[in-house]
Amino acid sequence: MELCTAKASGVFAGRVLGFHSFVKHNLVAGLLRRCGKTAAVPAPPKVRRLGEDALVVDVDALLLKTKPGAAFPPFFLVAVEAGGFARGLVLLVLYPVLRLLSHEASMRAMAMVTFCGLRRDQAARAGRAVLPKYFFREAADMDALKAVGALPKAVKVAAVSRSFPTVMVETFLKEYVGFDAVVGRDVNGSPRYFSGVIKNDGELDAEERLELVLKQTEKGDSGKYPKPMVFHDGRLAFTPTPAAALAMYIYLPFAVVLAVVRIAIYVLLPWRVSGVVAALTGVRVRVTGAIPTADGDGVGRRLYACNHRTLLDAVAVACALRRPVASVSYSLGRLSELLSPIPLRRLTRNRDEDRRRMASMLARGDVVVCPEGTTCREPYLLRFSPLFAELAGEVTPVAMDAHTSVFYATSTSPIAKSFDSVFFLMNPRPEYHVQFLEPVNTRTAGAASRWPTTCSACSPAHSASRGRRLRGKTSTCCSPGTKGSSPPRESRASLA
Repeated sequence: MELCTAKASGVFAGRVLGFHSFVKHNLVAGLLRRCGKTAAVPAPPKVRRLGEDALVVDVDALLLKTKPGAAFPPFFLVAVEAGGFARGLVLLVLYPVLRLLSHEASMRAMAMVTFCGLRRDQAARAGRAVLPKYFFREAADMDALKAVGALPKAVKVAAVSRSFPTVMVETFLKEYVGFDAVVGRDVNGSPRYFSGVIKNDGELDAEERLELVLKQTEKGDSGKYPKPMVFHDGRLAFTPTPAAALAMYIYLPFAVVLAVVRIAIYVLLPWRVSGVVAALTGVRVRVTGAIPTADGDGVGRRLYACNHRTLLDAVAVACALRRPVASVSYSLGRLSELLSPIPLRRLTRNRDEDRRRMASMLARGDVVVCPEGTTCREPYLLRFSPLFAELAGEVTPVAMDAHTSVFYATSTSPIAKSFDSVFFLMNPRPEYHVQFLEPVNTRTAGAASRWPTTCSACSPAHSASRGRRLRGKTSTCCSPGTKGSSPPRESRASLA
């Protein structure tokens, strides 16, 4: 039965992926080849001195590859993440016209479409959480950017971009590469909204502005650069080249129908059959390790602690167990609560009240908690909260890994976060890897040392499951109190 299900699932998912690949590589690419002349690419990077202890680097050629449309993906990412899919579609429709323009004119046009009417905080959120990952992956000369972090502390280095607005490149160049100041294109607007009009280059080239920025910047203890990318968000799981973006919009209606069917399967069918039926639509849940058994009455009453990938972590555990589980969360959207096939409970950030709620849920059945408190798509295990280890004498660690090809189940927009689970199910072949580890007895140690024990137990499986898909890259699993551990972001809650 399982073999037949796997074959049927593979055939269905293969057809969906084949359709997506055909659209991307044949129809879309053929349309784009009919476009006009190629826009001019930015000039090679220049380095000049400013005073006695400062360098100014033109970084456009370090960020942009010398291929047509190289500047389109970062603008498209900001347009989709901060402005929505409709704004991204407008930018994509205008791409053939942009190919006919000069580099300067096309950059101004893309900035107008991307930033016109956009709130400054939304654009800053996209530049902070989405674009650094893109530039890490797609920068034309990452080795040259790494050299900036190796310069002596006495030398201040400013980055100048004549193509990108400052809001798009400042976080990546300052926080991850090591530039002391970033001067990019300025976009006009009010204190809260952008108008989309880029200011003239005369203000960008002013030496007085560069000197003022450097004087206001103190050379900090930068440490090692480039810094590792631990946190990043964003809806798109692929590099949005014009061909790939058009293929995504063509696939989008089919993805919505596919997500609705999969949601109906998990909500309406019993757990023993929902996983099998969902596999026929392309959903894969790979399970390794010994699956814990339920009690005689069919209720497990076990506490599972897993690393946090998406809002569907607890659903993946339920699919692996083939029985319902409960879960808790701080940031729980109404839509996620309505569509969830498992019981969800909101936490109050009051330690005593949260302990009482979690204990009452554990008395009724299995409970899944994510002690990291925030999702992390990179191969890092964040600091665990000790609260979950105080609820039960035995905790079962679970290593989770999720894989998508078109849409991520995380977003920078607070409103769009309600649809995170829906977008995960919109992928042609969403996949979860669930690995059950040996239970950890929390009563053998003091309260202060219980959760480091569980964290260290989760680390090997977490590293193994991520390292295979990263093709040999070493996974860094951070345990509390160790050097180099990465705490969760202040803007996100943890089970403290």
